[in-house]
Amino acid sequence: MRKLFIFLLPLLFSFSITAQVMEFDKLEMRYDQRQYKAVYKTANKLLDNPEYDFSLIPNYYLALSKLQLAQNDRWYKRNKYAFQEAHETFQDLKKTHEGREIIRAHTYELSILKSDLKNWMNELKRDGNQKTFELVEQVVNTFLSEIPNVDGMKQDFTVPEEIVTVETVSISKQRENILALSNDLLGVPYKWAGNTPKGFDCSGFTCYLAEKEMGKSIERRAADQYNSSTKIKRRNVKPGDFVFFDNGSGISHVGVIYSTNNNSIQMIHASTSVGISIVDIYQSSYWKQRIAGYGTFLND
Repeated sequence: MRKLFIFLLPLLFSFSITAQVMEFDKLEMRYDQRQYKAVYKTANKLLDNPEYDFSLIPNYYLALSKLQLAQNDRWYKRNKYAFQEAHETFQDLKKTHEGREIIRAHTYELSILKSDLKNWMNELKRDGNQKTFELVEQVVNTFLSEIPNVDGMKQDFTVPEEIVTVETVSISKQRENILALSNDLLGVPYKWAGNTPKGFDCSGFTCYLAEKEMGKSIERRAADQYNSSTKIKRRNVKPGDFVFFDNGSGISHVGVIYSTNNNSIQMIHASTSVGISIVDIYQSSYWKQRIAGYGTFLND
């Protein structure tokens, strides 16, 4: 009987990690829907309930929600130890079998977090907020260092240059020039706060195109570009227009429409992991769910 118990113990432990628990499913669903405040509140409640002491899932989602909510200045001012607490939680997760299994099972979720934090780091560095930048960098370079970039995950479809479907509908010469210059810049590396062909961040890339091909000086930050652009609906989008993304705490990324063929939209943008590249945003689970809207600085 003792041998049977010893044999079953690992199975029972494994079951406790992987078995579906309704409250845990709700945490995952709400996090996926970017309801970070609800995740934060619910995870704290579960941690206060001894019934859920068997799992580290509430700790995991509490840490994730802290890192997402900290991107809001008002929330971060009230929770100034959010980074340290999240970092400690991640270190604790790595020390246990269950914690490592949680990390393994949520790799794609963590790759999304990594991309969100990298985009935020760019904003922090450009704004001169070195202290917060270093706190975020610590999380990205330690706990998330082994997590693959979202651009390279199976769920994200990056379109190689040689098979990109170029626009076949009639567009203005100015839009053609924007596409041509964008195409020439494919492969330029990502650079924090970069705005030259030596390296670009997302809004530095759009600023460069606006200056060179539109003859306009536009705002440096993605959020400001969104606010000042003329908003357009998806059905009216053309190559050369901009597409903006919101990670749950405001506009965090911008790209340039490259093609609207095949009932989809491809953008060319400065990716934090691969530099200037093209991606079909409707075949990317990461970008599709973060679309905030479309805007333009062109008149045709």
